[in-house]
Amino acid sequence: MTTDQATAPSTLRKTVGTLVRVVLFGLAIYALWRWVDWARVWDALSSMSPVALLIAVALASADRVLMGFKWRQLVRAAGGSMRLRDATNIYYQTCFTDLVFPNVVASDGLRVYLGRRLGLSLSMLLGSMAIERMVAAAVAIVLASAGLLYLAAEVEPQMRQAFLEIIALTAVIAGLGLLALWWTPLHRIAGRALREKVSPKIFQLLKRISAALVAYRGQPATLAINLVLAIAENSLQIVNFYVIGRGLGIRVPLLPFFAAIAVTALVRRLAMHVEGKALGEGAAVVMFALLGVQKDAAVALTFAHYALWLLASMPGAYLLLRSGVKFRD
Repeated sequence: MTTDQATAPSTLRKTVGTLVRVVLFGLAIYALWRWVDWARVWDALSSMSPVALLIAVALASADRVLMGFKWRQLVRAAGGSMRLRDATNIYYQTCFTDLVFPNVVASDGLRVYLGRRLGLSLSMLLGSMAIERMVAAAVAIVLASAGLLYLAAEVEPQMRQAFLEIIALTAVIAGLGLLALWWTPLHRIAGRALREKVSPKIFQLLKRISAALVAYRGQPATLAINLVLAIAENSLQIVNFYVIGRGLGIRVPLLPFFAAIAVTALVRRLAMHVEGKALGEGAAVVMFALLGVQKDAAVALTFAHYALWLLASMPGAYLLLRSGVKFRD
């Protein structure tokens, strides 16, 4: 295979990714221009309670520490050594990257790079990150499913069938992801398929990553603790959204609001992988519309949430600058 042939798929992926980002961004801009009264949005934002603003930033900051603690727990269970301060610093930097850069690859790559600077092995880093994402995704799916079922029963009963189909599809995808991470026969099949296609060095790395993933199956206590931490993290983010909504004067009953945010959180998580932050924001507006929230207020809420989370992540910008990391295409 020539160099040009090898680079062609990479170029195509970059082109498609750029096209997806441009289309989603364009649709978001058109929707905001066509349907949103920005004078009302500004009125809502300017009238936000200062107390709610401070609480929201404090909750977002606490979330950074909790995320760092959750990841550190998995690293230590795999035999690695990491201080909570270092894990929190890394998460501050990656959270800032998540909010500024258009895809999840940049933040994951940054976490691997910073973890390697701490002396952690690549297989341990990738294994712990994969398990962390698996547990977090499982919690997000369960919460979103519960939210959809509640909304179908209490708010939009005519959409019950559509919601159930969404839940079933998401559960199937989650099951396939779990098999990919933990089913040893599948690892062997993949290994045989890749053995002749990658360099021996890469193949050995893949074997170590496989071993790191499978090793977590023998640590149910570690996984249980990480599950509890993931539930706490998701709950903290939902409460943060609720505080911002109350600060903006949005008066939606507690349970419907939590249900809508649980669904939105899952969409946001998926949107990160298709490089479409606008998709997550749009889902929030749609879910609040189902609850009777006016679109201008819903836009104000999603905008305030993003802005406050970015504000809480600004220490990550300073840490990123101090670390000397430079991003290149």
